[in-house]
Amino acid sequence: MGNKNIVVDQELAPDWQKEFAEFFKKFSKQKSDLDRQVLLGWEHPGKGITLEQFQLFLEHREAFGVSNWLLPFLLQELKCHLLFFGREFDLVPFTETLKHYGLKHIQAWQKLGLEPHFLPDALMIPELEFPGWKIQPEEWLYTQTNKGKIFRLQNGGLVVDTSTFRLEGVAVLIDTRPKPAYTGGDQMYENDNFLGPIIERLRASGSIQDYTPRSSRFNVSSEEWEKVKPEVARLLGLELTQVRLERTIEGNVIPQLYPQMPRKDDGTTNTWEWREEFFASRSSRLFGGYSGYGGLAGVGYRVVGYRWRNQAVRSLAVL
Repeated sequence: MGNKNIVVDQELAPDWQKEFAEFFKKFSKQKSDLDRQVLLGWEHPGKGITLEQFQLFLEHREAFGVSNWLLPFLLQELKCHLLFFGREFDLVPFTETLKHYGLKHIQAWQKLGLEPHFLPDALMIPELEFPGWKIQPEEWLYTQTNKGKIFRLQNGGLVVDTSTFRLEGVAVLIDTRPKPAYTGGDQMYENDNFLGPIIERLRASGSIQDYTPRSSRFNVSSEEWEKVKPEVARLLGLELTQVRLERTIEGNVIPQLYPQMPRKDDGTTNTWEWREEFFASRSSRLFGGYSGYGGLAGVGYRVVGYRWRNQAVRSLAVL
């Protein structure tokens, strides 16, 4: 805007600008506290910043020289956390991660059907009764974790996973596509310009077993996923260590935490997805999501070489 005034005469200023000026003056020295104030306004009407005030800020932020591209991401995350967990979380780490990668990278990822989100550090046990957590994993997962039978890869080897039912407080890239229903093996993830081309190239080259359709995420074994993973990292411009499958608790929570996401109904379709964790040894890996076996609550395990027309891979990247 340079030195150009928004309005020349204060007496002629529209009511929205006068209201916003008072709001902005009050909170201009507390920008880092903006998220707390927004949630305070939601939880306690009349306190903090109201949704109307924040919308006003979003609409007219350019006029005040405020950087704007981060705000929609942060507002969406704040809203989803409040509705699902009933509380707020510190989004400073998420903000810094978004700044680190920048809008250009994020827009490129969005074109691939991916969205950046923040999965807070939260223990996910039924006793906590989060308001948005309507479907919890089966008791089997908690029992096997307590027995020390759930493992994860770490530095090339397996380690006992003691945080199977905990979100880890990380910024992630989530694949937003819904899990399709089974239609005899030819079902496809919608508009799959992400994993589809990678899998198609690997099948064409003989690196993984061929299948029709060649770009299908189905009929890929856990072992073959390890060949897909480096190509995913390369496409996203990330390190190999940042790419993995969704953990079981993530596959359960994500469709419930983000109801605006196309995959909100993942638990209602009769197909499976591999999970990141292993069961008992490196020869068996967890899977879940099939509507007839618990949906979002369902979890089981199969040998890592297993491939079938109703079981697929879905990646997640830790930023």
